[in-house]
Amino acid sequence: MAQLKRRLDDADYIRAQEEVVETAKEAMEAAQDSRDAAKTAHDVRRKEITGRWSEFFLERLRQINPAVETASIDPEDFTVRVKERNEPDKTFTEISVGGSPKVATNVAMLLSLRDLGRVDALVRVPPLLIIDSPLSGLGSTGLDHDTGLRLIDTLISIADDPSPDGYACQVIAATNDALPRAYPGVREIRINDGHRFFDHAPLCDS
Repeated sequence: MAQLKRRLDDADYIRAQEEVVETAKEAMEAAQDSRDAAKTAHDVRRKEITGRWSEFFLERLRQINPAVETASIDPEDFTVRVKERNEPDKTFTEISVGGSPKVATNVAMLLSLRDLGRVDALVRVPPLLIIDSPLSGLGSTGLDHDTGLRLIDTLISIADDPSPDGYACQVIAATNDALPRAYPGVREIRINDGHRFFDHAPLCDS
């Protein structure tokens, strides 16, 4: 009788553990389904966002460089592809500035991200934009000069925007050359050997 009782107790314990395992398995499957649904929703959202971002990016890039025909942002790795008229595709996979075309691309990316933030409340955009220069060839002639002027005009128009929706943007930019004319609301600080910082701090030996 004692042996039979032990076997019955063991059987009850095994059934109880099987129920625990089955409940845990159901919870795991439900969690996996929730994870897969969240991942699918995230992927769809990312493609929608990058698609809208690409539209704004193309508009901003054309504002700086009218020769641009197409521009897109890859939703998987955020690689930027730009096609200019009569030119092969350009792919920018790094975020560092590297010459006038890359500067224009980087600035257009940032400004288009700000544009995206205006229409999508979930896109958070910092209200400060700092451009470490040279922006473009303001002191040169021809295409570089024209692109530089359009780039400056674009940045000034952004900084001048009162943006009642909370996306006002302060722009701090460095250029190799003086601005071609005075712009309302723009403070130009000349840097020389005695004053090398934007707050006009004197040059220190250290």
